[in-house]
Amino acid sequence: MSTTVNVVCYKSKVLKNNESPLMIRVCRDRKMKYQSLGISILPKYWDFKANKPTSKVQIRSI
Repeated sequence: MSTTVNVVCYKSKVLKNNESPLMIRVCRDRKMKYQSLGISILPKYWDFKANKPTSKVQIRSI
């Protein structure tokens, strides 16, 4: 089976500073697992359609 790995902004979890953590999503055999990267970003700096940061990004460590 194929395995895919993506970096996603986990917008369902909002931290105290109104940022969302960046997570690694691993999909294998239709099962997803998430692992935190230890950094967070404001959702306005994340392009959810392209699944990448915008040009004016500000990333902070958690």
